[in-house]
Amino acid sequence: MKYFTLSALALPVLLAACATPQQRCINTASNTVRTLRADIKTAQGNFERGYAVHTSRESYQVMDVCYNSDGKPYPCLETRYRTVETPVAIDVEAERRKLAEYERRLPAAGRQMNAEISSCRLRFPDE
Repeated sequence: MKYFTLSALALPVLLAACATPQQRCINTASNTVRTLRADIKTAQGNFERGYAVHTSRESYQVMDVCYNSDGKPYPCLETRYRTVETPVAIDVEAERRKLAEYERRLPAAGRQMNAEISSCRLRFPDE
């Protein structure tokens, strides 16, 4: 099971806010390739397993101790969350075609990304 904290999810956003204009431009230029690589990895896993994995968050409650304004403890319910992964049936042949399409598109996306990164470096030289 995988758990994520708010700080772990917010970290990429905070780092992006600190990035230089060139770094932001390069990050944007890399989006398509990053997405295709993630899609390839997902499709490969689905194909190899023979099923996809659906991820959802479920809430549950546990008894906890809370404190009132006077500092006195009292029992209370606290809501927590867990990640649940559920197998989902797939059409293996459709997954194979999807994987082949992603792999076919990757080289052209890589060339486009490289051209855009070169443009980013020209437009926003290192500061």
